[in-house]
Amino acid sequence: MAKPRRPKRRLVVERSSDNDKRRLREPAPTDEAREALAARIRFAGSGKHKLEPRAFGLEPAPSDEDDTYCDGHADFRPEDMARTGRLLQRGLLAGLIGHNDKQGDRTLIWTIDDNGWIYEGRITIPSQGLYHAYPLLTSDAFAKIVIARYAEWAYNQSDPRSLTALQDALDRYS
Repeated sequence: MAKPRRPKRRLVVERSSDNDKRRLREPAPTDEAREALAARIRFAGSGKHKLEPRAFGLEPAPSDEDDTYCDGHADFRPEDMARTGRLLQRGLLAGLIGHNDKQGDRTLIWTIDDNGWIYEGRITIPSQGLYHAYPLLTSDAFAKIVIARYAEWAYNQSDPRSLTALQDALDRYS
């Protein structure tokens, strides 16, 4: 039996920061709201955003090929899956939360990894707090908005990884 082939690459248009669906919530949610959200959300990988989805225990996505591969662009490996909970928490506590809701859940959240990669998380199953994520490309204009809010939070943290992640993000997305 022949191995299924991925579909041809779709035309990808540069993302801009002025997409109304991709805005941070203003004002940022309260600390209590962030903590409540952080306590209930979860991450589940998506085969669409992996060059080698089976290495992550995922089935290949039957959809268009994607330009935002975690294991291609951001060098995210199967063993890094153990960090996803901490990364989600970091993004939420930093207030990197989108302004739209769907069935009680935020449709978008962002986080900055220890190595400076920014991940955009999208709701996978509304009302269940389940998200999947993919890296923002270094040309994505929205990265500067995410970094600016993250910087406000990171400078008030006692965890040195927060500041290292900030510096790496500034270097990566400059």
